[in-house]
Amino acid sequence: MRMQDWRRLKPEERVDLAVNMSDVCIRVCAEGVRAQYPNIDEERLIKLVRERLMFEKKLRRKSLNLG
Repeated sequence: MRMQDWRRLKPEERVDLAVNMSDVCIRVCAEGVRAQYPNIDEERLIKLVRERLMFEKKLRRKSLNLG
């Protein structure tokens, strides 16, 4: 999507798009975990997906010395 297209969207359309994009990211991450651990149970899957999604945030916080 180009920036000019983004600007034309109504606020609720922007939110919908952001939510859908986040959902896709989570699904892709979950499929990657499932591929790595084919017999994983749902609780462990959720834990590992959360860890993967938070990994970059943790690295950024460390690099900025925010804890």
